[in-house]
Amino acid sequence: MDKPVIGITTFCAKEPRKVYTKVSYNYINSVSLAGGIPVLIPLLNKTEDIEKYIELIDGLLLSGGEDVCPREYGENPIKEVTMINPDRDEWELKLYKKAYESNMPILGICRGLQLINIAEGGSLYQDIYQQVNDVLGHLSSDTEIYHLYHSIEIEEKSKLFDIFSSNRIDVNSYHHQAVKDLAPGFKVTARSEEGIIEAIEDKKKNFVIGIQWHPEDLTMQHSEFIKLFKALVDKARILY
Repeated sequence: MDKPVIGITTFCAKEPRKVYTKVSYNYINSVSLAGGIPVLIPLLNKTEDIEKYIELIDGLLLSGGEDVCPREYGENPIKEVTMINPDRDEWELKLYKKAYESNMPILGICRGLQLINIAEGGSLYQDIYQQVNDVLGHLSSDTEIYHLYHSIEIEEKSKLFDIFSSNRIDVNSYHHQAVKDLAPGFKVTARSEEGIIEAIEDKKKNFVIGIQWHPEDLTMQHSEFIKLFKALVDKARILY
């Protein structure tokens, strides 16, 4: 059986002499280990090309990165929001919506979860340390990316529970924003100990899942996390 093609969104990195399209190799490796063909989707200003990308791929992985601009959910940024790329926001929101309309399997990681929630009418905490009382640690910036940092509780009646066969797992954590108002049509499927939303999924679609941690950085040292990418790849194989 042919391997399904999984599109992975990227970001633009401005270096002294050139601008590069980049994404962590761990996304690529995780999709490949799960049996998919990873294809990088560059940030373009030609939104008419989105249809071609949707025709090319069988599943979509929305990668992490910069904060989504608060203007996308009707707010002005607070001072803790320092790294945004409105061009990426516009491109990825349109890409996501086309993939969603086509019933394509979609996995959003960190920023990707937040983008899904905003695209469907939700909002974010711009900075959980300023806007959430008694928040625990979520931005382990000085910790190795493959180290587990905190636990999450998974709802039993969810696709995430079906994937991990557990209602409690440990994850890494590299975020200062999180879902505030949940998008209509979605349900929360995992939370941290103090209640920060760690995963969401569409109630009706076959596979539209957003998670707040970074499983792509865990798959080599903690093999159970490859299950998430296999679920995406398997669903893409069935549907396409």
